[in-house]
Amino acid sequence: MVSMARFDTATSVTALGPGRYSADLDPGYLIGQAMNGGYVMAVLQRAALCESPHLHAVASSFHFLRPGAAGPADIDATVLKAGRTVATVQVGISQGGQTLVTGTIATATLDRDTTPTYETPPAAVPPIDRCRRYDPRARRTSGSPFPERIDQYLARDTWDLLRRRGAEAGDIGENREDKDGDAPAPDLRGYVRLSEADGGLGSDPCLVLPLAVDAPPSVITVFGPRSWAPTVELTWHMRAIPEPGPLAFRARTNAVVDGWFDETLDLWDVTGRLVAQSRQLARRGR
Repeated sequence: MVSMARFDTATSVTALGPGRYSADLDPGYLIGQAMNGGYVMAVLQRAALCESPHLHAVASSFHFLRPGAAGPADIDATVLKAGRTVATVQVGISQGGQTLVTGTIATATLDRDTTPTYETPPAAVPPIDRCRRYDPRARRTSGSPFPERIDQYLARDTWDLLRRRGAEAGDIGENREDKDGDAPAPDLRGYVRLSEADGGLGSDPCLVLPLAVDAPPSVITVFGPRSWAPTVELTWHMRAIPEPGPLAFRARTNAVVDGWFDETLDLWDVTGRLVAQSRQLARRGR
């Protein structure tokens, strides 16, 4: 009997009635005292797909109202429209009567074997065996269990960039300021995958995508030591069915202004195919 990956269990939902579900948010996905936003999106996706006749969440938009805590949560899922090609589901998750996250998820069924009419080349991410392993389990300085859920590999230039800025102090190296004092361009590259220690890939690589778009180090860490950077809104698109394996990422920002910043992230599977795109607006941690 094959054991279930932790991610599958942690994102499972239980039907309570029409459009109503319960979930038990896994404390292993906490960042500090708050649940990781990508994990919460993955839980909501499971509920939305239960309500849809289609297999994949192709366009998802979420607003984050309050941080979630580990433990029981209630989910409402309402089908706004169900068609032969697209079904749209409105979802919300709450604890103690307070809404944590709301979202709208458009679902469809993608064809694994389709050939793109046009697709830009993948970002220049070095092969995973030439990247540096980022493993907080080697130095437990953050006090957050979430990094243990994800295996991360950073391109050498990304590793060096974060190290110079002290972004991962205690995990990568000591704080080193740039000689000219100017902040470098935030452009991070590497790989993410579900932790092998947690059972690996999970039952369906598609279900991991909302977690993966929010798993890499935030681009804001380029500007100094890592701190909580709460997401206000995040939209992500599934572009293709990923093949099993690590996902290459590239994350960047256009502006960091008045405590706000945007982050655009792309994911490619092991074949080099673009499988997901996300864009979020977030607050810089205090």
